[in-house]
Amino acid sequence: MNCDQVQTFLAFIDMLKSYSYFLFEWLKAYGVMLIGVSVASFIVSILFCTLVIAYLPPDYFLANRRTSRIRHPVLRIGMKCLKNLLAVVLVVVGIIQIPLPGQGVLTILIGIIISDMPGKRKLERRIISAPVVLATANGIRSRFKRPLLVLDESIE
Repeated sequence: MNCDQVQTFLAFIDMLKSYSYFLFEWLKAYGVMLIGVSVASFIVSILFCTLVIAYLPPDYFLANRRTSRIRHPVLRIGMKCLKNLLAVVLVVVGIIQIPLPGQGVLTILIGIIISDMPGKRKLERRIISAPVVLATANGIRSRFKRPLLVLDESIE
């Protein structure tokens, strides 16, 4: 190594030191708040997903399911926008929660259920047909004394 390379390397090490000091100070200042927000969002997502699973109609995953009941065009478009925004947030949170057993997949499923994306019926029916996901969803429903989810005989 020549002298310029050594100086560049030492400058890089100094930059890493200052960055790590800045990061440590930031975590000291905002770490508790970051942990609090993370725990609160985790609890809210668990409660929200539990309530959505519990209060889904038992025939929601059947092939010939009813469509929207909102007739006013402005309300229908506004609800679609809000629904799809919430769906994107839930799918992203679900992807973040994937390491947690079952919770991430259920959160993604709720996001897909809420959305209006093409092909969603087929995708959500495939996800719910997984034995672990169906057992978890039906376990939640039984705790709320709700009827179990009904699936078609043959899900693609």
